[in-house]
Amino acid sequence: MADNSGWGLGNGNAQAVGALVSGTQQEYWFSLRLRVDSAAQLWQAAALRCLSQSDLSQDEVEDLIGPIEDPSIADCLMMLALPERLPGCTRLDTALHPVDHPGSPARAARETSDALDES
Repeated sequence: MADNSGWGLGNGNAQAVGALVSGTQQEYWFSLRLRVDSAAQLWQAAALRCLSQSDLSQDEVEDLIGPIEDPSIADCLMMLALPERLPGCTRLDTALHPVDHPGSPARAARETSDALDES
């Protein structure tokens, strides 16, 4: 089993923490690929997030992520997948495209996963 005890805060390693606070900036690209199995469940979760984190009305939520009958999948995914803010970070860019959409990034090599084989 991998030792991931140093992944959290407060691991007692003051030297490593000091090195991270030195002011050096690094940029990272984070990728998440997923398949939407239930647009209605996705919409419900995104609507709940909208309602619990803001003073939006039901009509305003539907303006933001579409109605449950015709949800904006991209807006629902962005609402759920992106935190409002990551401490110590500045969001530089956000992009979301369907996999087979023209102009989307090339398909990356697939990793073995627990998902069912698509073939």
